[in-house]
Amino acid sequence: MVFLDAVKEGYFTPAANGRKAAYTQTARRGGRRDGSAMVEGHRRQVLIVAGAFLAPRIVFAQVLKRKRRIGFLSVDTANSGTGEHIRKTFPAELEKLGYQQGANLEIEWRWADANPGRLPALAADLVHLQVDLIVARTTDPIVAAKKATQSIPIVMMNANFPVELGLVQSLARPDANVTGTSYISSETLGKGLQLLKEIAPSVRRVAVPIGRTSGATRIEQLILDSLTRAGGTLGMAIQHFPVPRLEDLPAALERIAASDADSLFYLGDPVLRSRQEDIATFVRARKLPAVASVFSFADQGGLAEYFADPSEWLQTTARFVDRILKGARPADLPVQQPSKFLLTINLKTAKAIGLTIPASILVRVDRVIE
Repeated sequence: MVFLDAVKEGYFTPAANGRKAAYTQTARRGGRRDGSAMVEGHRRQVLIVAGAFLAPRIVFAQVLKRKRRIGFLSVDTANSGTGEHIRKTFPAELEKLGYQQGANLEIEWRWADANPGRLPALAADLVHLQVDLIVARTTDPIVAAKKATQSIPIVMMNANFPVELGLVQSLARPDANVTGTSYISSETLGKGLQLLKEIAPSVRRVAVPIGRTSGATRIEQLILDSLTRAGGTLGMAIQHFPVPRLEDLPAALERIAASDADSLFYLGDPVLRSRQEDIATFVRARKLPAVASVFSFADQGGLAEYFADPSEWLQTTARFVDRILKGARPADLPVQQPSKFLLTINLKTAKAIGLTIPASILVRVDRVIE
């Protein structure tokens, strides 16, 4: 504004030679240049150049100085292994980008405690608070957030099949107010199943417990179709065991025990995650080779876990938050897929169930529990 006013008042006129940012002082007095006017003109020029140089930095500093409020929505529980990891690590990633809780950042945590039915009310609460954006972790929270607002930016954390479920228009061009990170896809499910086959070549029938959520029919079908296709190429039959509610897990495990399943693939969905240790204890007691697509399963007694590196998707989510808070539109930010996966093997469990881990697996492992 200062620069435009100066031009309007005749202190500066653009140089006629077309060179970039060349301006000449033209303050005149009685048809000739006046020394004091020239000095004043130079002073204004210095101030304008300095202002142009500092303005972006001032705006950037104001963005960081202003206290921002973001919402975090999850169907998980705050005290689960994943919940505790996120509450510790996600704010730390944001702090690396200049956002410090209690100073210029406030995070409104909303956990549904494995009850998807609570998500609409929790999402509506965040909208009522007029948060600057909502980070929604996994499918059901993303759906709840999308239904609650079409204006507040939504950053997906670990979306499953985001295009197939209509969460975004495409990975490259998300459209509307949603973008973020994806997690489970047909490819990642196939790799997990292949790992199970490599670890235990003799397995033929794979039990897959899936916690029921509000979008269960569609997401279950996508998962089962992907696993069935991958299993068909590996000579493995997929056996689906739905878990309508968290309290139905013991009965589901009894059904698996009574079946002819000789292995288990654990997706680690948020509904079951608070009882993950029960699942790990079950497969170890039944001597079932089991692979999970989430971290901490092997630490709790499961045989193996193959999962997207949490550090990567937490860092990527934090960068999405940073860019949007600085003015980027979600529709212009492509959805990011995981590029780094980690493999953990529990050799104690392998020994307990009478399984020898092939050398071809051990050379690829990122962490061994002995």
